[in-house]
Amino acid sequence: MAECNGRLSSVALTAMTAPATRDFTSIPLIDVGPLYGKDEAAARTVAAEIKRASIEIGFFYVTGHNVSRGRMQGILEAARKFFTFPDEKRLAIKVNAAHRGYVPYAESTLDRAYAVDLKHSFNFAWPFKPEDPEILAGKPLCGFNQWPEGEDDWRREVEAYYADTFELGQRVLEGFAIALDLPRSYFRERYKRPLVRTRLLYYPTQAPDPEGKQFGCAPHTDWGAITLLWQDDVGGLQVRNRAGQWIDAPCIEGAFVVNIGDMLARWSNELFVSTPHRVINTSGRERYSVPTFYDPDFDTVVECLPNCSGPGNPPKHPPCIAGEYIAAKYDNAYTYRRQAKA
Repeated sequence: MAECNGRLSSVALTAMTAPATRDFTSIPLIDVGPLYGKDEAAARTVAAEIKRASIEIGFFYVTGHNVSRGRMQGILEAARKFFTFPDEKRLAIKVNAAHRGYVPYAESTLDRAYAVDLKHSFNFAWPFKPEDPEILAGKPLCGFNQWPEGEDDWRREVEAYYADTFELGQRVLEGFAIALDLPRSYFRERYKRPLVRTRLLYYPTQAPDPEGKQFGCAPHTDWGAITLLWQDDVGGLQVRNRAGQWIDAPCIEGAFVVNIGDMLARWSNELFVSTPHRVINTSGRERYSVPTFYDPDFDTVVECLPNCSGPGNPPKHPPCIAGEYIAAKYDNAYTYRRQAKA
């Protein structure tokens, strides 16, 4: 596949071989293939690797998954194509109250200390049905996808990617369940009609900013459970270690980047770390990436998981409702949502 070849091979080798340290300088790569099989011992070995990376770093790459190289290439091509559509075609499906559709530039500010992010996006999520109880109750972020008119083949490609990545997320969460001595299906039972959202992202190139205020995506932690990211070979994603250094997280051919979000950190009683990261695209090339924010059903109660507390380590957070927690974050970060509430 052409997306990640050549100059990244040495970086990929470092990511695969460098041991994790407290002040990490690389991100480990984990083969999650055993999570798709029946060898429980091999699955436990993978789960232990996931646990270690999630405690020490909060990021890891995964290979050995079910998403084909063709599917991964196809979604990047779909992203590129979407952002060549005429403005009127994209604006006809401008983001709705369920945060599905096109989000133009200057709609997102993750932290008021920074300038608005230099990015555009297209968002789609779980295909709710009109009769689903979340729809009937009008719950935030539960709604219907919007698709560009006359692009049926494009839509099929995008929906197929969502379906394959959804299963990858389930397998990764099985790894977390095994690592915490929970039933392997623990998380799957909480993802029946979930808030799993995928985003096609376009980052134009940016000039260096000596004031450190302008980013493609400003420094932040993700809000939800985990994020699954597929990115092109342009680079720009950086992860902050505990020493405050920004470590590159480049594309590795065929590998997804997985990171822990605030919700899973909360769920695990801060056992797993939600690590700050950012995007700076000074490459001189346009950058495309496809994150999937992998969050559970709206009504899921997020409270300290079994085996994550004990004597001397009580629960650090009160229970919360997953959908309410995520919706509040969106309300604070997106201009169109703040305007709607004004």
